[in-house]
Amino acid sequence: MGARIGNIIGCLLMALGFCELLPIIVALVAEERNLILPFFVSSLFTVFIGGALFLSFQCPKDRASRHEIIMLMIVVWFGLPLFASLPFMITGFMTKLTDAYFETSSALTTTGSSLVTNLDLVPATLLFWRALLQWLGGILVFVMAIAILPLSSIGGMGLFRSVLPHGEGDDLLAHMRYALTPLFGIYAGMTLACMILLVIFGMGGFDAMLLAMATLSSGGFISQGASGVNSMNGLTEFTLIPFMIFAATNMTFHWAFLKRGRASIYGQDPEIFTFLYLLLVAALLIFLAIVISADMTEVGILQKAGIAVFTAVSTMTTTGFLPDHATSLPLAVIIICMVLLFIGGTTGSTAGGFKILRISLIKRHADKEVSRLTYPSGVTPVSFNGNVVSQPVMVSIWTLLFLFISALAVITILFGMMGYDIQSSLGLSVTGIFSAGGLIPLFSPDFIGYHSLPYAGKWLSSFAMIIGRLEIIALLVFLMPSFWKN
Repeated sequence: MGARIGNIIGCLLMALGFCELLPIIVALVAEERNLILPFFVSSLFTVFIGGALFLSFQCPKDRASRHEIIMLMIVVWFGLPLFASLPFMITGFMTKLTDAYFETSSALTTTGSSLVTNLDLVPATLLFWRALLQWLGGILVFVMAIAILPLSSIGGMGLFRSVLPHGEGDDLLAHMRYALTPLFGIYAGMTLACMILLVIFGMGGFDAMLLAMATLSSGGFISQGASGVNSMNGLTEFTLIPFMIFAATNMTFHWAFLKRGRASIYGQDPEIFTFLYLLLVAALLIFLAIVISADMTEVGILQKAGIAVFTAVSTMTTTGFLPDHATSLPLAVIIICMVLLFIGGTTGSTAGGFKILRISLIKRHADKEVSRLTYPSGVTPVSFNGNVVSQPVMVSIWTLLFLFISALAVITILFGMMGYDIQSSLGLSVTGIFSAGGLIPLFSPDFIGYHSLPYAGKWLSSFAMIIGRLEIIALLVFLMPSFWKN
């Protein structure tokens, strides 16, 4: 088991190490030459460790076991931030491992929480590295979602529909290549398209690049102004909406559409229409809540409509861009956003959340149980995309739902024990687990910022971000004694 994991981790570390050379280009252009050596040293160390692991372990060609799949996910999500945080510490930007690990965990999990309070004072090289980490995190998220999670069958992920060509008998590294090779070009191309549109509409090239990377990764890092403040204008927000939706829906169907040129391919995606329907309903409900509210009377009706649409999209895609007048939005909007954040995007995307697939199956299973009250002897199987869903799969989904709710409750209680009120505690746990840290001012206007967290709070937030991407149950299985005895 260790050979396969060591080989793959070595490959990922070498890729990360070579990516640590890219900020050197920004340092040269921005004349921040004092940052060149720290990034070079970080790259050298990461590539050396990765290369040693890659050469020391040969990846078997047989099918990976479920133990190996779970072990890989644990090591990837907990281990990569350690190496990705090296540039922050070596440059002196963040001298403590706690702070650097928090920032890199937030970036790689595309959560968007940040300890930085004044972004205008941060060197351009470090802003680029932070954005690049988030962009790479988006790649890691959709590759794991498409190539690894379906093999684990966690929470019904065995039902995930991918239209990519793949070999069922190939090893894990081959599965990851099958997901990365065709989708990387689309991911990079859409990032470039978003950047070009932002430049056309008046944003500077560097800031447009960072914002585009944050959008396509569903990350939400901003590069200007103070943390927790919306520095975007209405035209910028309007430009980002279609790209946020693109990133939060199944990447494999986007690949099929761009390759075959037929929009009808989306008709085979059982999730996207549910996602768009819920998004439309949420935007309407938020708009009505804003209109009815006694606050924001100085805001025009068209601007309220724009705020409603942007808030719904930013929340449900778990991108986490803060809307205008976030601290003035009524309680009804906050509740709606919390529900949207829990639902999240579709499977096979960069978005977080519980996922549309599972929400749809839970609804169908609930409908089945209600119909049995009227027809006790009736046979009403739960089906999804033309396939009957077995009882064990439904039990797995309900179990995962229970674990998500339990994790939210436990983390909320732990933050409460640190002295935070219920609103801040719940906001920190929800935005952490569902990868939308930038929305914390919406859920808790009184929260000062992530920089105010104690060391224990920062580690707890980092843990919440990671278990959200691990789907919680993988970590619990990993910690069970039976996992190690088998």
